[in-house]
Amino acid sequence: MKLTCNLEIVNRQLLAGRNITSRGKSQHCVLSIGKQSVKDNELYLLLQTRSNSSGTKYKVKNNIENVFTKFVSDGKSTIRLKEPAIDLTIKCTNAIELKSFLHILKLGLEDKLHTSILSVSNLNPKKINPPPKKKVTIKSKADYPVFKGFPRTTEELYLCGLNRKSFDRQILRLQSLRILDLSNNSLSSLPKEIGTLPHLKSLHLGQNEFGAVENFNTWSWLNHINIQNNLQLLDLSENHLKYLPKQIGKLSKLVTLSLNKNELKILPASIGRLLSLTYLNVAHNLLTSLPGSIMNLRLESFNIFGNFQNNPDESSVSFNSIPTLKEFGARSVVNNRLNYNAATIPFTLVQYLDDAKLCPCGNSCFDIYIHKIVRRDPRQFATLTVSSMSVLYVPFSCTFCCTKCADTLKLQT
Repeated sequence: MKLTCNLEIVNRQLLAGRNITSRGKSQHCVLSIGKQSVKDNELYLLLQTRSNSSGTKYKVKNNIENVFTKFVSDGKSTIRLKEPAIDLTIKCTNAIELKSFLHILKLGLEDKLHTSILSVSNLNPKKINPPPKKKVTIKSKADYPVFKGFPRTTEELYLCGLNRKSFDRQILRLQSLRILDLSNNSLSSLPKEIGTLPHLKSLHLGQNEFGAVENFNTWSWLNHINIQNNLQLLDLSENHLKYLPKQIGKLSKLVTLSLNKNELKILPASIGRLLSLTYLNVAHNLLTSLPGSIMNLRLESFNIFGNFQNNPDESSVSFNSIPTLKEFGARSVVNNRLNYNAATIPFTLVQYLDDAKLCPCGNSCFDIYIHKIVRRDPRQFATLTVSSMSVLYVPFSCTFCCTKCADTLKLQT
């Protein structure tokens, strides 16, 4: 039986003698288990790498000190040998194949494996195929793998400037995908299933047509828990966007958000929930003010150049009455960041919670609030870079949860 994997050889004596803690470089290899001849029933491991195609043999019986399987479900394991004193650290893309290989090895160690079922040819040198592709770049329509598809091992996929109008659903099969670049195409929507990709961290959608169709389903992919907990970069620049969905505030791990060169007149208050956000670019839009919830953020780079050409309506609006139980409950859910969806509560309540207004203090409000336009210097919360032309005090559309917050911010201005 053979296993194709990435393997690192760690020499324990060398590390102990020189007090070295750094690890070696992982190599693409083939690890086989079998017997050396028809007459010899002794089991061996054969390790082949591209630099050592003939391979190195290691005795199995009474020579394996331990097999570490804590992370075998993630495709990782370590085989510790006595002679030589090395650790074979395995990383395999197919966890099932790794489990099968280790099961055969275990049977061999316990003398429960009849060696006649293992072919002698198992220890003959095997052809080592190139390591699986992790980065795929398609530069022209002629190179697009319409029938062949993308390698399942793809972690970075770049499909830029291909004038694609529809999303290729083959991409949804790439469960290892971390970076997806669909820039400079003609896409107007994404399927909701893209939100289920378990490792997607960077999504580049600049220079497309996502503003061409104003449909709730255009952004349904933002409602999936995987993308909410993993996405760190989202580029929606140059998309003719006239509005940004409030679900953007659910991307709890988002660090970089690019919205420059669109047609946005307002930003959703939910953007203030993005507490991991560090880089925000809203340059060259039609913004007349910014949501007061942005004051909750601590940005290192904040580009608002090319906005605020028109003055906002600075009249104050106050909605004061006795709060309802619905208001109290909704505030508790949002303020405590409790998870909710249509599977646990009625969809009308999901919509109600998604429409939460955020006070600059960080708390939410719904039907009871005070609204004011307040002018502030954005450099008070953007610690590194603020690009805003000559505008020193920027208008913020603030929704306050109580009179105390409204009076406090007024005193700070």
